[in-house]
Amino acid sequence: MNKLKLTCLAASLGFASISANAVLITEWDYLNEAGFDQWTSDAGSIDPTGIDATGETLDDFDPLFGGELPKSLAWGSPYAAVNPDRKKSALTIEDSKSGTVTTSVVDGVGALAFAEGTGLTHENWGVTGDTLVAATLFDGLFLAPTAPVAFPLAPAPVLQFGVIFEETFNTPANNVCKYEPTQLVGDPGINQEGCSDLFTIVLGPDVTYTEVGDDIYLQNSFILPIPGFDDYVYTLTTRLQGLTLLDNLDCGPNATCIGFLTEENQKNELKAAFAISAAEVTEPATLAIFGLGLLGLASVRRRS
Repeated sequence: MNKLKLTCLAASLGFASISANAVLITEWDYLNEAGFDQWTSDAGSIDPTGIDATGETLDDFDPLFGGELPKSLAWGSPYAAVNPDRKKSALTIEDSKSGTVTTSVVDGVGALAFAEGTGLTHENWGVTGDTLVAATLFDGLFLAPTAPVAFPLAPAPVLQFGVIFEETFNTPANNVCKYEPTQLVGDPGINQEGCSDLFTIVLGPDVTYTEVGDDIYLQNSFILPIPGFDDYVYTLTTRLQGLTLLDNLDCGPNATCIGFLTEENQKNELKAAFAISAAEVTEPATLAIFGLGLLGLASVRRRS
């Protein structure tokens, strides 16, 4: 997309002609893209070619980061006893989302005005052999202020998530699954319902989160480092919902992990939405700078 080629330089030139009076951006155009990077598996046979679990060809690679990050990772050999359609398991990112979002000047997450973001689906089918172990997911949100002034599209701070994946056995010892459902159902030795897999995301150090039921709210903040626009701090809140959370997941003292259980023999959709809120800057703070995500774009390359 040509819009993704716009840089903060163009935006900065436009900002220079605006009064130094404090300006609150109240409306934004947005484009949300995401892609995978640095995936690993048991035996190195992950398929990143943009083919989903049913064999349907996707849009090759997303335009994010120079068009080099695939949005579908597929793995495994179909196990015919529970997977007669012979589908591979896969993580697949939705197509890009775009639209308009308004700034919420509120406290808390309950009254935020959310816009649709790019979600992710785990196609969880009975497979054997090689499985996904880990990957990195980059989520890029490109924002263009439209009111009360308009400027070109530029990236807000790019979110980076570690992905840890655990493919559970559907014929475990003692006929008991590790995760839900804990008790096998069906013929002896074959769980017709399947054992839930565990899909875990590892948060970066600049992202905080709030848990409300099975909904997750991720938050990180940025400022516009331009005179007249730097009197407000903007908080980006990303809402993830649709999957059951695994409580008390511990991935070490220096990391924050969120575990989602995905049911066997179906598509498990993790829906994403985001909101932007604003507050006046009251004291200096170390925040991500709007537009600095560009500096990292050229360094990201697909690695199998």
